[in-house]
Amino acid sequence: MSQHKPYFLRGRIVTMTVEHSVIPSGYILIEDGTIARIYERAEDISAAHQDYRVIETQGSIYPGMIDLHNHFVYNVLPLWVVPECYGNRSQWPRHSEYRSGVSQPIRKAIAKYSPSAKALVRYVETKALLGGTTTGQGMRTRVKGGSKMFIGAMRNVEEPLNDKLRPAGTRVPDLHVGGATAQERIDSFRRSLNRPGQGAYFYHLSEGIDEAARQHFFNLKDHDLINQNLVGIHCLGLADQDLKYLTEKGAKVVWSPFSNQLLYGRTIDLNSLKESGVKFSIGCDWTPTGSKNLLQELKVAAHANSEQGSPFSSYDLVHAVTAAAAHVTGWADQLGTIEEGKLADLLIVRDKKPDAYLNLIAATEPDVELVVVAGVPRYGNRTFMHAWHETAMVLLEDIEVSGQTKALYLHAPTSEINDVSFTAACETLKEVMNDLYGYVDKMEQEGSRLLALGEDPTPEFSIELDNEFYIDGDVFRVDEHVLLADVPMAPFVDLDSPIVEGANYWQRIESQQNIPDSLKDWLKACYSQ
Repeated sequence: MSQHKPYFLRGRIVTMTVEHSVIPSGYILIEDGTIARIYERAEDISAAHQDYRVIETQGSIYPGMIDLHNHFVYNVLPLWVVPECYGNRSQWPRHSEYRSGVSQPIRKAIAKYSPSAKALVRYVETKALLGGTTTGQGMRTRVKGGSKMFIGAMRNVEEPLNDKLRPAGTRVPDLHVGGATAQERIDSFRRSLNRPGQGAYFYHLSEGIDEAARQHFFNLKDHDLINQNLVGIHCLGLADQDLKYLTEKGAKVVWSPFSNQLLYGRTIDLNSLKESGVKFSIGCDWTPTGSKNLLQELKVAAHANSEQGSPFSSYDLVHAVTAAAAHVTGWADQLGTIEEGKLADLLIVRDKKPDAYLNLIAATEPDVELVVVAGVPRYGNRTFMHAWHETAMVLLEDIEVSGQTKALYLHAPTSEINDVSFTAACETLKEVMNDLYGYVDKMEQEGSRLLALGEDPTPEFSIELDNEFYIDGDVFRVDEHVLLADVPMAPFVDLDSPIVEGANYWQRIESQQNIPDSLKDWLKACYSQ
């Protein structure tokens, strides 16, 4: 069977067009990577489509989930036990435990050399697929010295590889507006914000709870740098009137509730968020201080929503990772809802709840039955995957998820890591992360050997980091010398599990001092069912 032959998905269709638009048992015809037709009943299917293969999901079909805030490169690392409550994002990267156990292992070892860098990319992309993510922020790699966005099994917002989807821009470091080069930096931000052909511009805005965090909002406002392109990630430090100003200017917000609470002890005021009317989506941030995937982040969001009086419905929360997320990226005419003519990025999960929206919020990784990107089943139930990929069996990889056999199809035509399986990536990462210094020594010796032979010792494949400290122009940072000091790298770090499981993970949750016991109990209950 050709991978491009049309086929049907059958199940409960959760269209996300409006709250009550759920088809109890319908058929979605997928053809050439798009949703060609939607039939509510078998008897409605036209004669021309009668002979197409039908995948009987016996679950609920949702638009693919879109994660609009993630630092994927770090998602091999386990949850960091945050040692104190911080005021803003400039503070916690200074902590020696963070630098030795999070920053240094990635920067000095895992992302730097080809064997581990390839394994890292394979691992973190698979981890996202296991949690039902079809689109995320991409990873920028260096291949033979040239920088480019990694293209794999998922769609990424910076380079979506579809002429109908405008690529996004991203900036992580705060914009500082002081010093001799202030105007140069302001002008650079303005050019990036308004770059022709670009859609959304994602920027970490006012991440923190103190006035220093909020000041970064005024740095933009005072220089007319807030418009319909701006997507403020976190926005935790904003006041009610600040959120309303974002709405007036057409800007959007990405909410990362778990990361907010782990680092700063609280998350955004949801009543203010709703009252402002600002369009928002939900993002995981990263595993060191956030959720493993959007399924977990939805549960944290549901808890925060309940604690604040439930200003948002379950539909609103699911909307935030599907239709609203597509709106935030400027892709609402192509993604985010299940409608004829849209791109076929879809998620199918097992039915556990009668309510379609609570069903997704309650879902855990074993409940993910199928993940489809551009019409291609990328991960899911082994039977579904092997039936659809009949002519590509050699490219399928069976894996075990909580005792269930699932299958992966990770091959991408332009990928530099098609020869790296998820299983091999796990083995490589465990070996490397168990002896970081030994691995670095081995790679340096190999580099010296190549240099002695007159060959280029530069790793053929490495990863550019998007969340590391650097000096912005001539701006003086307090305790700069502390950040730049050479802190010894930890000798080993654990490879994070790709799903929420294991006693060690729950021990790390219990050890977090900035999140309430009610959230700890809620999460454990969600994953014990």
